[in-house]
Amino acid sequence: MVTLEKITALPNFSSQLENKILYSEHTSDIEIQYESACSIKYVIEGTKEYNHSHQDSLISSGQYIILNNKNISTRALKGSKGLSFFLSPDLIGEIYSNLYARDTSLEFFEFPQSNHNLIGDELQKMAFLYENQPNLFKLQMDDLFIHLSETVIKEHVKIKAKFSELKIIKYNTQKELYKYATMAQTYMHDNFTRKISLDTLSNAIGVSKYYLHRLFTEIMGYTPIEYLTFIRLNSAKEQLRLSKKTIFEIAVDNGFENSSYFSNVFKKYFGITPTIYREQ
Repeated sequence: MVTLEKITALPNFSSQLENKILYSEHTSDIEIQYESACSIKYVIEGTKEYNHSHQDSLISSGQYIILNNKNISTRALKGSKGLSFFLSPDLIGEIYSNLYARDTSLEFFEFPQSNHNLIGDELQKMAFLYENQPNLFKLQMDDLFIHLSETVIKEHVKIKAKFSELKIIKYNTQKELYKYATMAQTYMHDNFTRKISLDTLSNAIGVSKYYLHRLFTEIMGYTPIEYLTFIRLNSAKEQLRLSKKTIFEIAVDNGFENSSYFSNVFKKYFGITPTIYREQ
């Protein structure tokens, strides 16, 4: 069902319209234009630039972009590596119909996203598996491909339902609003060890803090500060489990002002103190 191809030199294809996984490891700078089915581009190392819909998107290591069916121009520098997943229209239609018992056409949001979400997490795991256990990857690639496709469709349907509730209809408006929300997510993941306020976050994203708070809460289902706390607590849990640092050191490492506040928040969310969690 799914084909797998590896390229290291300038590819000679003019189209990618079937279900396919393409691993690229560029030994020289390349530029290519081709007709593509809906595709997911994940950059493992370096950067790649995609021209689509009369716009350029620069994707860096650990980022991905979903592109709808169209003509694409790709530029990649020597040393860059990535995975591309091409989803045929028939596959997308079949998955959607099986999940929701109806037919529709999907138009995904086209902008760079980080791996701090379900799709990014799956892509990161698949890239690791391909590079470290290629034989196992080949055995599982059909299942992995279908699961990734389902995740992409489910996440898109979920966010579209949010916009429907908010009565936001236009695609470009939805795209821009969702982009702001994901930018805020990425900033918090990248900077959660630092002191972050709503002012800090809004300045980094470039919108007012009141607008950002409302936007993020309505789209994501929780406030920015709740999301930031969740990131910090999960990082702290990992350190409690794997490191020998003191509770105070772990608290400070993860952006909490002191161990007392950290312990109170930890107990509020998980029902036990950090000390008891570590001892279990």
